[in-house]
Amino acid sequence: MKFNLSLENIKYIKISYKDLDNDPCTVKAAIKKMDDREIIACAKFDEDLELKTPQEIVLSIVCNEGLYKTKTLLKKIENDAPYIFFIIAPPEGLEYLQNREYFRVKGEYNCIYNVVKDNEIKRIPCKTKNISANGVSIELPSHIMSEEDSVLEISIGGNTVTPKARYVRSEKHGSNYLLSFTYIQISEADRDIISKTCIQKQLEQNETLFCNKT
Repeated sequence: MKFNLSLENIKYIKISYKDLDNDPCTVKAAIKKMDDREIIACAKFDEDLELKTPQEIVLSIVCNEGLYKTKTLLKKIENDAPYIFFIIAPPEGLEYLQNREYFRVKGEYNCIYNVVKDNEIKRIPCKTKNISANGVSIELPSHIMSEEDSVLEISIGGNTVTPKARYVRSEKHGSNYLLSFTYIQISEADRDIISKTCIQKQLEQNETLFCNKT
């Protein structure tokens, strides 16, 4: 798709480049200026940065609605301690990776599964196996079903989120069971915490793939 993102819509970017030893590196940066000729992004460094420019780079662009990825040209850098300014050529196109609410990533987070049975609530400790801002899968040693929709207490991103969840399906996972849920009630604050964590994990996975390919 054509690169037509507005500055107001971009939260931050990640720049994957190669250092002077030709090793892959990634830095998180904020866009300070963007027009038809160039993108100026800024990142804080402890010391001056030296790079071979121009060079091809990979941009991961985190927006309000999701994550984009593209390749473009790093034209030059400017050191102005403690900041580094990256002058980047606007990319010709973008690859849309995923909507922010549908980032489903693998991740083991401590969780409490509140099971309703015979009008009583039993708190069952477990771990998530994958999670998104719309649903989650948890792993249990036995197939434990709640008689009603359940509240999950998930420790993620240094917070505890408490979505009300509805059972979707289950499957055998080795000697355990994997139960999948969709959220039917979740605060925007909790959804945002999950979404940000998922986006960060997705970026880390992309960086690993980029490093492996190089």
